[in-house]
Amino acid sequence: MTRRWCAAAVLLAACGGGAAGAGKVRPASTASVTVQNFMRAVADSNLDAMAALWGTTRGPAGQVKQPSDYERRIAVMQAYLSSDDYRIVSDQQDGPPTRHAVQVQIRRQACTWDVPFSVIQLADGTWLVNQVDLTAAGNPAKPCNPSDTTAQDTSSASAP
Repeated sequence: MTRRWCAAAVLLAACGGGAAGAGKVRPASTASVTVQNFMRAVADSNLDAMAALWGTTRGPAGQVKQPSDYERRIAVMQAYLSSDDYRIVSDQQDGPPTRHAVQVQIRRQACTWDVPFSVIQLADGTWLVNQVDLTAAGNPAKPCNPSDTTAQDTSSASAP
């Protein structure tokens, strides 16, 4: 009987740990850190965190529930951006000071892709991922061909 209680306690603790990790995610105070947090959420398959870090000037998609199909878009982004590793290549102002273009290099198997992110600053000074050019991320359903790192799909994700 004690063994069952121990097993139940371990199971409950494991479930509780996941819920604690899914707490409120706040956009960061720099564009690069927001993209790093977004890519960490991609790696963790944490769609709620991705939705808290992607959106428009109205706010994070997970909070404002816009666009209406934001959950599907987040899932598509997660599929395309999942990688063995990533690194931020550049972070540059793109027009007004409230917009940055962040280049992220992702690696899947022996292939690498440079994926452009558009990141916007909100009125409170925090940043959100606004657009991701998924056409530059390669097709995750096709085997990696190191001699061809061009996009083979025309999907993209942006918050309207």
